[in-house]
Amino acid sequence: MEKKTRSKADIVLVVGLIGIIGVLITIISDFILIGKPSSALSFLKLGTESMADIAQWRITLGVFIGAVVLPFQIAGLISVYQGLKPAGKLMPLIVVITNAHAIIMGVAFHISYAFIGSGWKLYYETGRENEIIAEIVRRFAFYWKIIVIIMFTELLFSSIVYVLVIMKGKTLYPKWMAILNPLCIVIFIFPLIFILPAPIGGFIAPAYFNISTMLFFSFSTTVIYKKLRRLV
Repeated sequence: MEKKTRSKADIVLVVGLIGIIGVLITIISDFILIGKPSSALSFLKLGTESMADIAQWRITLGVFIGAVVLPFQIAGLISVYQGLKPAGKLMPLIVVITNAHAIIMGVAFHISYAFIGSGWKLYYETGRENEIIAEIVRRFAFYWKIIVIIMFTELLFSSIVYVLVIMKGKTLYPKWMAILNPLCIVIFIFPLIFILPAPIGGFIAPAYFNISTMLFFSFSTTVIYKKLRRLV
């Protein structure tokens, strides 16, 4: 029994680290893709149009690094599942599957920047007079917003289920981990980025969602690993 528990602890640590490293590399890809030496507020005000003066090699490299490593974040959800599993099978699976789908949508979201960024660059290169290009960029932005809505809905739903499962008290998580659910971490961090000045803010702002994910995986992996090691 002790050997089995020790093995679970090691698995949680390994997959948790894979997820954290996956998120960290995704954050780096965000820096490359859309990071700018500006304040966070000015970056957010300009929106995707800020990509117009970003070099094409940055857009290409940032998009494809993110697209390759984003799926590795799913590994981090394995440790979350191990932490929730004692409460039953269905609810933990709902949390993990919903989050896994959100990560898959995150790949689509990340790739969409290649189209939006290239569209904005072409729009400015043609003197901002080509209405066809402008309309294409607007349509790309519309699809981009749909992906954002889907991801946020999944984040909201999975976070609610996560909190409900933990509050039952049958998981490996202490009840205070209910506060550190993915949605709450995003809500905690978002207002903070507005006070970040140039040049830091313009790089942190585009990566705040992935920074939130990295914090959640770090807390989750640490808590579950330590709990399993104590049970050995």
